[in-house]
Amino acid sequence: MERINLLVLSDNLDLRIEVKNLVNDESFAISGYSEFTPEGRTKIINKFPEVVLCAVRGEVHENVFEYVQDLLTAIRGTIVILVNDNISVELVNKAAQYGIRKVMPIDGIGCDAFSESIMTVYRLEQQRILDTNEGKKVRCKALGFFAGKGGTGKTTVAIGVAAQLAKAGKRVMLLDLDLQFGDVAMALDIDKKNSIVDLVQDRGGITIENINGFAVEHSTGISVLCAPKSSELAEFITPKHIEKIIDIMRPYYEYIIVDLPASFGDTTVTALENCEEIYLVYNNEMLSLNNAKICYCILEQLHQREKIRFIINKYEKGLVKTDDFKDMFQTEMFGVVPADYQTAIASINKGVAVTASGPKSAISKGISDIANKIIEKHTGIVPIEEKEGKKNGLFRFGKKAD
Repeated sequence: MERINLLVLSDNLDLRIEVKNLVNDESFAISGYSEFTPEGRTKIINKFPEVVLCAVRGEVHENVFEYVQDLLTAIRGTIVILVNDNISVELVNKAAQYGIRKVMPIDGIGCDAFSESIMTVYRLEQQRILDTNEGKKVRCKALGFFAGKGGTGKTTVAIGVAAQLAKAGKRVMLLDLDLQFGDVAMALDIDKKNSIVDLVQDRGGITIENINGFAVEHSTGISVLCAPKSSELAEFITPKHIEKIIDIMRPYYEYIIVDLPASFGDTTVTALENCEEIYLVYNNEMLSLNNAKICYCILEQLHQREKIRFIINKYEKGLVKTDDFKDMFQTEMFGVVPADYQTAIASINKGVAVTASGPKSAISKGISDIANKIIEKHTGIVPIEEKEGKKNGLFRFGKKAD
């Protein structure tokens, strides 16, 4: 089951930490933090969390209620819960007038009770949506593709997944953040006339109009924002640029596919923190297994472990098996892509996604299965091609048939 995204809204850093520590249920994921500022409002709107925990100590001033009311007008379907240390009947009544679903204590409440209260409010809201036939907005997903070593075929997989998502009718942006050695443009035969450097240096600033203007529309249906033309230009890109670009793109794209370099630089870490899911792409050989373990530990230290999904690429029978990855990381592989060097090289030479170069090949099927799994996981809908491939109509939209 996909976890429920929570965002903590508070001007008090210590209070944010208190609230975060109270949410210990695995059903929830803290998607971010924000303050009562215009920039904070934009960040919340772009992240579109299911639940906003508005945390305030002491008196709750009028500007807080007005901020929440403005927020709820901008993002319908999000639940706001007020967390306070001085709850009164007057506060509860006033909160209800401004659309706040519940007022909860910050002190004297255990983690289990805190999480259960949030879950109860969430379930009631979901039932209300069903009863009133309100549609749920599809949240943008930023998906990072990463490997701590080169040669794993990470970029090939990222491009293939992006192309398949676009083929399924999704609006997709492919962001090449291998700022020094990015080769997405070469793999897709794109002229690097403009790149992410041109975007951040443009006088008009980082806007959706400029992002679309500097991106390239590829024949596969994906938009591509290329890496810099030369490696020395990478220094002009800062972590703040990365965060802003991803945030601004969220309302306009269903999927942002982020192709990352094989290193943990500042911009890479920022991108990973701003992705909902991180796909570690490795091969079934000893060097990959060892590197995957190192990357896993680093991501764990960065508090990104819950986002990790493993993809085994270029799979061949050998000493290291998929079960070795399962045993080491105690998780199922999200996808396994067979080795098919001829098709992969042909796709690069043609400047197209591997799924378009050899649509019936084993590598194409493996990548297509990953894309279909992503769509089904995020929307509950089994893509048409996958449905037709199931025998006897055993799969329906969003669930298996009984």
